[in-house]
Amino acid sequence: MSETAAAERAKPRGGLFRRILATFLATAVTSAVVAAVAGYTFAARFSSEWVGEVVEAIESHREAFAEAGSDQAALADITVALGLQLDAQVGLYSRRGQKLVGDGPARLPVHLRERRRELREGNPVIFRRQRFEPPAVLYALSDARTGKIASVVGVLPRPGSQFAVPLLAVGVMLLVLGGGAWIISRSLVRRLARIEVGADRIAHGELRHRIPLDTETPRDELDHLARAFNEMSEKIEALLQGQRTLLANVSHELRTPIARMKVLVEILQERVTTLRERGDASRPVQRLDQGLHDLELDIDEIEALISDLLTSGRLELRHGAGGAVQVRRIELMPLVQRVAAKVGARVDPPAHDPPLELDADELLLERLLSNLLANARRACPAGELSVLTRAVGEAIEIAVEDEGAGVDPAHRETIFEPFTRLDDARDRDRGGVGLGLYLCRQICGWHRGTIEVTDRADGAAGARFVVRLPRQHPAA
Repeated sequence: MSETAAAERAKPRGGLFRRILATFLATAVTSAVVAAVAGYTFAARFSSEWVGEVVEAIESHREAFAEAGSDQAALADITVALGLQLDAQVGLYSRRGQKLVGDGPARLPVHLRERRRELREGNPVIFRRQRFEPPAVLYALSDARTGKIASVVGVLPRPGSQFAVPLLAVGVMLLVLGGGAWIISRSLVRRLARIEVGADRIAHGELRHRIPLDTETPRDELDHLARAFNEMSEKIEALLQGQRTLLANVSHELRTPIARMKVLVEILQERVTTLRERGDASRPVQRLDQGLHDLELDIDEIEALISDLLTSGRLELRHGAGGAVQVRRIELMPLVQRVAAKVGARVDPPAHDPPLELDADELLLERLLSNLLANARRACPAGELSVLTRAVGEAIEIAVEDEGAGVDPAHRETIFEPFTRLDDARDRDRGGVGLGLYLCRQICGWHRGTIEVTDRADGAAGARFVVRLPRQHPAA
């Protein structure tokens, strides 16, 4: 990568910052506007204009009050109508401050009597019952003949009306702030979740997975992060692909010299056998015989290792040099019984009705069972091995149990890693190079199945390897 490209990548992007800042400013400005409108509405609601509106409404009902006289029912109807018109509590009081009809307190506050002069002059009296309560308005109705105060109309805000506008404003502001936060949060969380899921899948070996982007060109820092993950997985996949191809090719090329070595060992063994048949039991001949036997075992081990490596490469590179995997419908029980017989394992139950069938590569499935049973036999050379097969929904379960030392729970994932041997029961002296269980997991993974190791179902000492494979293999 050139220095210019590296500098371009290192340059901070402001797309996400600008989006967050713009959203914050938009919500802040909108909230300020809502607060200003609410304040103006609240102030206007109980301003001098409102007082004038109250006086005008009372004056419009003056004749009705006069005609009603002392008729309590008529007065009550007038106060109700006036209350509906002003959206407030309206009460009619005597000149001594005692309520006659309508809403409001039973008596007017005592100190209002001192303001009778204002009422007699035809001026509205404004007062508050509590400190933080909106103002109430008193307006006197004079006797047309005497000019004295006949009654007083009290107009009071309805209970809770002082909180209506502020609460509405707070609600609108919360809605605006919450909407802005929801928009930016949803965008961030959704895209971060995609990156998290993609990174997790890549970390678990799905190097072909790519984190989806909404646009072809990255918009902000999150898109650049997702693209960086995709580029990283591409490079890692290419690197591993090259290593696997090299390993498969080298393993394949080693088959020819190994075959020649086996032929040479057979020729030398025939010579040693001839010497021994002629009565030559000298020490050099015995050492040569033992050495050829050990060499044959080593060659077999190397050949098994190469076979496992080639099979692993075949799974990893099934569309490349390793060739394609052949999937067809097979019956499971004959295969299980054939493989189990090689190590003296018991198959239980011996038959199923209807027969267990699944889509699989028969050679790979045979290798899977052979590796599991060989691993179990190494764990307990003289113990009993058992194989249990059963149908579980749309899958088939194969369980292999042994009477060995079992597998510590802390190592039940580690044993499926390549070239791993954890204990004496599974060391090199008893065979194996640590690829068997790794290959088993690869085979299960390619068949969209799983493999795990647990304790025996009956609670006895030993290990239980459980393989679950779907009956129908999806198109690869």
